[in-house]
Amino acid sequence: MKFLKLKPVRDLLLLLAGSLGVLLASLRFDPFSRWVAWIYRHDNWKLDEAFTLTLTLMLGLAWYSWRRWKELAEKERQRKRAEEDSIALGRILDDTLVELKTMEGLLRICESCKRIRDDSGYWIPLEAYIESCSHARFFQGLCPECAREFYRGRGAGAGHSQAHQNRR
Repeated sequence: MKFLKLKPVRDLLLLLAGSLGVLLASLRFDPFSRWVAWIYRHDNWKLDEAFTLTLTLMLGLAWYSWRRWKELAEKERQRKRAEEDSIALGRILDDTLVELKTMEGLLRICESCKRIRDDSGYWIPLEAYIESCSHARFFQGLCPECAREFYRGRGAGAGHSQAHQNRR
C-alpha cells in the first residue's frame, strides 16, 4: 500500500491504533476508577487537578504534533519543488551545452596572411572562421604598441586629429 509508505499517514494510523488499544484496555481494567480511588486515598497530595492537567498536556501534545506534521509536509513540498527546479535547470544546461559551439583540433593557418583553411579546403580570414565556429564577434582597433608604430611618422597632432575626424 503506497499511502502507508508516507510517514505522517503511518504515524497517524499508529496513533489511532494505539488510542484504540488504550480504549479497549480501559474498558477492561477500568483505570479511571482506580485512578480516582488512588487520588481519594492520597487527598492530602492535592491531586484533584491531575486529570485536568493530563488532559491539557495530551491536547497540547496533539496540537504540537499536528503543527509539526504540517511543517514537515511543507518542507517536503519545498524539497520536491526544489528538486523539480533542479531537474529543469539541468535540462536547460544540457540544452545550452548542446547549442554551444566549440573549436577543437588543429587549424591550418597561413603564415603570411593568417587565413585559415576550413574543412571544405577554402582559405577564409581568421575573424570569419572564428565567428562561424563560435558566438564571438570582432571589432577593429589598435593596441598601444601598434598605435605608436602607426602614428610615428605622422606626428602626435596629426594622429590625434585623424582619430577625432574618424569618430565624427
